[in-house]
Amino acid sequence: MNLYTPADGLFATHVTWNDIEEDMQRELGTVALFGPNKTAKNIGDGNGFMSRIVLIDPDWQHKDKQLPDKFIVKIVTQLAVQQLYAVVSEENKTDNPFDGPEFKAALEFHQKRLHNAEVTVYNHLLKLPEGKIPLAKVYYMKKFSESNPVKGYIIMEYLDDIKPIHIYQNITPDNVKQILRAKAVMEATSLRFTPDERKEFTEKPFSELFAEFFKKEAIDNMMKMFREFQDGKLVEQVAQMEKITPDLVDLAWADQLADEMGMQRVLCHGDLWSMNILWRQKGDDVTMAALIDFQTAHMGCPANDLVRIFSACLSGKDRRNCWEELTEEFYSYLKEEVCGTKMPYTLEQLKESCRRFFPLGAFIIIPMIGPLFDLLCKNPDEEQRQRVRKDLQCYHEKRYCNLFSIWMP
Repeated sequence: MNLYTPADGLFATHVTWNDIEEDMQRELGTVALFGPNKTAKNIGDGNGFMSRIVLIDPDWQHKDKQLPDKFIVKIVTQLAVQQLYAVVSEENKTDNPFDGPEFKAALEFHQKRLHNAEVTVYNHLLKLPEGKIPLAKVYYMKKFSESNPVKGYIIMEYLDDIKPIHIYQNITPDNVKQILRAKAVMEATSLRFTPDERKEFTEKPFSELFAEFFKKEAIDNMMKMFREFQDGKLVEQVAQMEKITPDLVDLAWADQLADEMGMQRVLCHGDLWSMNILWRQKGDDVTMAALIDFQTAHMGCPANDLVRIFSACLSGKDRRNCWEELTEEFYSYLKEEVCGTKMPYTLEQLKESCRRFFPLGAFIIIPMIGPLFDLLCKNPDEEQRQRVRKDLQCYHEKRYCNLFSIWMP
């Protein structure tokens, strides 16, 4: 059994209705049963890669207390990423470098470790005073282990009225400040970790995870996609990029950036972008409802998160004009959270680490924009397709700016 072969559970995973029912009965202290009209809806397509996000309506029967009408089950699987890149490969008429058995086995190993790390992050953050960091309520979490090789999942609160903001869309610098405040709380929390608690997180996220996605065949396919961007608009730039790619994709260097800068390693989210934030509409603006998806959490350099936020969430113009000011704002938040004790690094170290990481950070972001955009354009929901097409200009501007960040961060 593995995470990349369809099974008989919810949405072809190994997790079954019985698993979820028993967990919720135990954790909620109820004898209520799931009813005949129970439903499960996959709400994660186009929003991520490593999990199925399933909305459960249990149709509770024989209720003996107040129970949640709906809840979310996040199930670790490889089926989502395989589906995404199968579509991309077919559209671009390239081989799918992620379809081989070696890649699938290697990715499964990392997925299990990443899921267990996410559970550990939640265990730490849920100890904080309520409201300190916006989180969804967690009902139950199940780690992978030798005795549990294929059922890793998290059952959590369903937050309604959520506004999705995709990677090809932008948020404002003021919106980004909400994310930075949450990141500051995470980092400050990690400064109180014991040595054993720090060891629960990897210090090599890039060479352990991204190495599987940036092998030669995958990079060659990526360059083909770049060359065809807007009818060959970037052919000359891509030719230059191909020359520097071996030096650019230095993942071992990225893992050691904090040490190179003389900075204390802190807990990083690892995948901070707008789709890993649950947003709520507030008039013409949005407010942060919950921070989610801690699978790539690691002990590393804070620039890993900051560059990802700036490159994935802001327009190219806002990123260039505001990244330094936002970095200063984040540092002030961290000072507040650290409460007068020694800071893990200086502001200048933080800014310089961002400058050094921008080229690689932007390079990692670019491949995510196109496939998700293309997948959503093919959504059978015509209204959804029309909304996506309206974001076409934003999509091109962000990808174009991130390409040029490789030379001019």
